[in-house]
Amino acid sequence: MDEALKVAKFGGTLVSRPEMYDRMAKVLRADPTRRFVVVSAVAGVTDSLVTTIAKPREEKEIDLYLGEIRRKHLGLLPPAGDGVDGTVAAVEALCTKLERLLYGVAYTEEITPRTRDFVLSFGERISAQVVAANLRARGIDAWPHEADLIGLMTDDNYGNATALLPETREHLAPFLRRQADAGRVSVVTGFFGLSPEGKTATFGRGGSDYSAAVIGHALELPVVEVWKDVGGFMSADPKIVPEAFPLSLLSYDEAAELSYFGAKVLHPRAVQPARAGSASIVLRNIFRPDDVGTRIGPDTVDRSGDVKSVSYVRELATLKVFASGDGFKEGLLAHAATALSNGGVNVYSAATSQTCIAFLVEADQVGRAKKLLTRIPGTVVDRVEVMPHASLICFVGEGLGYAHGVAARVFRAVAELGINVQLISAGASMVAYHFTVDTKDLERAVQAVHREFFPHRHAGPQAVVSPNT
Repeated sequence: MDEALKVAKFGGTLVSRPEMYDRMAKVLRADPTRRFVVVSAVAGVTDSLVTTIAKPREEKEIDLYLGEIRRKHLGLLPPAGDGVDGTVAAVEALCTKLERLLYGVAYTEEITPRTRDFVLSFGERISAQVVAANLRARGIDAWPHEADLIGLMTDDNYGNATALLPETREHLAPFLRRQADAGRVSVVTGFFGLSPEGKTATFGRGGSDYSAAVIGHALELPVVEVWKDVGGFMSADPKIVPEAFPLSLLSYDEAAELSYFGAKVLHPRAVQPARAGSASIVLRNIFRPDDVGTRIGPDTVDRSGDVKSVSYVRELATLKVFASGDGFKEGLLAHAATALSNGGVNVYSAATSQTCIAFLVEADQVGRAKKLLTRIPGTVVDRVEVMPHASLICFVGEGLGYAHGVAARVFRAVAELGINVQLISAGASMVAYHFTVDTKDLERAVQAVHREFFPHRHAGPQAVVSPNT
């Protein structure tokens, strides 16, 4: 029976309004093999938890905040009956536990990574209760489960944990199979699991996609569905390129590169457990459930060398790190990369020369990154220069690393508009190239690259416009 079953993940916007539960129930009734549901927190809740623990709070502030959290979630429950009373009690119990945690943080005025992860997990914990109650009210035998309590095992890298796939298969799969055999739909919390220390560990923002893929891997299921309020991947962001069109197939690597470099459709790490189990991830639009969406799988590799999509990341900055003394200081790259990584600074790209290393980082991390780099021991660093207002553009397609002339076409198209290309990275991936431009030139550059490879889409009145725009 397992081979026929599916995991269906529903994101934060889909669990945030009462009318969306009708659509969710309709999706589950349309295909009874959708027996495992993974849910995110209600939209905005995780952000509010991050803000709340960012600085010490007075008891009155915590009380007001918890009152808002209670109202938000209880307001999403169906009318009384259908077991709602039990859900109200469960939501209240979770809010009380969260309240005690926040009081503890307020009293000690400090928070460890483990405590932070535990606090941030409450959005999903409460959401699972609300979703299951709404599905039961619509005739679906749905039961909520917290992932760390049913055996989704992780390492101890709090804040950015990785699932332990064999251990998760051993602990989680038997329980969920028994639930399915009993005819139940399991509503499982996304975003976190259980560390070897027995503590909650989160997967980082957007990690519920990853949770769904991990559960699919544990159950050896062939399909993981990610349901959203928009379509799947597109050839470009339709906000910048109105002619952008949906992509029905992508390889694992194409999806991972696009997700990492700006296409906020799927968590980049979700492809890892899917690839390990040769499973497909299918992105679906809940407003258009009959659309094919985008499928990412083991049989979707097209190494023609054609560009499939263009993505981008705004609000970056380039840090140029110069070595002290004459020439390139041996070990500077290792020292600098280690300092940034240990300090929690995400590096999108790096380029080296004889006397300088350039790192591309998020603009709001520049101050922290600069401090980390100037504190490298051994007087390795002479100075750090900041070049603000950078944006990264990534173009993706299987076989790009083997195709001739693709990069030349991109840079010629951009140069014809008088746009200066800054950092260029090629060779690290055989399916993606990326480069940076000044942020003021970003939109024109993305349009130029898209037009170069899909000219028929930009042919005036006859252009084909994406149904998702």
